[in-house]
Amino acid sequence: MQKSGVLASLTIAQAILESGWGKSGLTVKANALFGIKAGTSWKGRVYSTKTQECYNGVTFTTVTALFRAYDSWEESVADHSALLTGAARYKAVVGERDYKTACRAIKAAGYATDPKYPDKLIQIIESYGLTAYDGAGQAGAGGGSNITAGAERPADAKGEGKMKASEFIKKLQDIVDHYKTLYVMGCFGAPLTGGNVSRYCQNHSYNKQAARTAMIKAAANQNPPVFGFDCVCMIKGVLWGWNGDASKTYGGASYASGGVPDIGADTMITKCSGVSTDFSKIVPGEAVWLKGHIGVYIGGGKVIECSPAFKNCVQVTACLNIGAISGMNGRRWTKHGKLPYITYDTAGAATGGAGTAQKPGGASDTSGALAFAVGDVVQFTGNTHYTSAAAASGKTCKPGPAKVTMISKGAKHPYHLIKQAGGGSTVYGWVNAADVQSETDAAIDKLAGLGVINSPDYWKNAVAGGKVAYLDILFTQAAAKITKAGPRTADVKSGVDALVKAGVINTPEYWLQNYGKLQSLDLLLCALGGAV
Repeated sequence: MQKSGVLASLTIAQAILESGWGKSGLTVKANALFGIKAGTSWKGRVYSTKTQECYNGVTFTTVTALFRAYDSWEESVADHSALLTGAARYKAVVGERDYKTACRAIKAAGYATDPKYPDKLIQIIESYGLTAYDGAGQAGAGGGSNITAGAERPADAKGEGKMKASEFIKKLQDIVDHYKTLYVMGCFGAPLTGGNVSRYCQNHSYNKQAARTAMIKAAANQNPPVFGFDCVCMIKGVLWGWNGDASKTYGGASYASGGVPDIGADTMITKCSGVSTDFSKIVPGEAVWLKGHIGVYIGGGKVIECSPAFKNCVQVTACLNIGAISGMNGRRWTKHGKLPYITYDTAGAATGGAGTAQKPGGASDTSGALAFAVGDVVQFTGNTHYTSAAAASGKTCKPGPAKVTMISKGAKHPYHLIKQAGGGSTVYGWVNAADVQSETDAAIDKLAGLGVINSPDYWKNAVAGGKVAYLDILFTQAAAKITKAGPRTADVKSGVDALVKAGVINTPEYWLQNYGKLQSLDLLLCALGGAV
């Protein structure tokens, strides 16, 4: 703790609150003092138990979750320090000398869902005089921190002014796993709150489109907040120091800092070294590029990109130059190259190089990778949910739209889902991966079942290919309106006009300009227009 940079008072108060003075079942049976969930990156022991979560800031819900388990309390304390110093989202906690600010920062970073979590910690600290333990910090440091004289702050894994590829990937994955994001052109991680909402509705012609403006406004002022990124701004934001601090205008990023210029995707690939169209030797941390778009290869045949296609956010996709991954969206890229702002360390050994990817048409990723992340809205197609990720038997429930609230990589039932209001589903528990579809795939299957389209696999691949943006939204919106097939419209314009009238699309000019870019898209627009 002396070298963690985390206030001792905060650590002690969290241990008291989370463990119930060491008497909670989780602490007694799993030596877990801090109630840390076992996410996909956790490789140690786990313990399953019920816990209360407050997802909407008002109502508490009892769920069954997997927690990290330890052999001793000492191990639990060490892991707590490692978590706070290792995850970018807790940057505002590390080194903070004011206990009240630290308590609020750890809640803002997403450690707990209880809206009164900071107040409870502060009350414990003040009731038991725990700030006395903060005095062992640096001499002369007001308020005291747990960084001893000469001790370094947790490093960002930077060498010679550059970020290591392994740390770069870790920060990107942290965004995917722990933050809600939305594709917003020209935004490098700003929280969509307050004045940022109107700013990013007007900063770019793309964002001024009615559909995009509506999306930004729909995501505005949520708790926790939604952060905006675009493809190249995702890369720049992380390199500029983005840490998920919702109290800062740009989420903690400092514009054009660290020697990283403000450049576009097409310029950034020209700054890369070793640029190649041969993807057989690509290494994790390299940029992948196609005209007007850029992402980062993370190993295992996967890319992290921010795109309006697929999930409309920062997301993991398959690099189709290497091979498709079952259940995962993907696209082919034109080139790849090493970013000049990154030190290419041993990331390849840790995350898997291009050679570990699946062959096209392969089965599920053998590494246990999951297609969906916490926060994704999916379509539950099964009829059974379970009380734990390893339960042998479950109870009957109804299918429908649901939200992923927890995941357990490698488990028998890896997704925890909660029904979406008004969707007809009654799911509330852990479910099988085979029973979870993306909303887009479910929409395509529905339209195929109604006879509106007759080649669902083609359209799923077309969506994954990303050749035409918003195709996923077109399918989900159309499926929500269509109840039966109808005669195709006589021409594309008539189909588009019908879709506008039905409220399926609101940018007819986009579809009229782009339907020729994808084979059979004209026929699809006629079929959907005739069915609505």
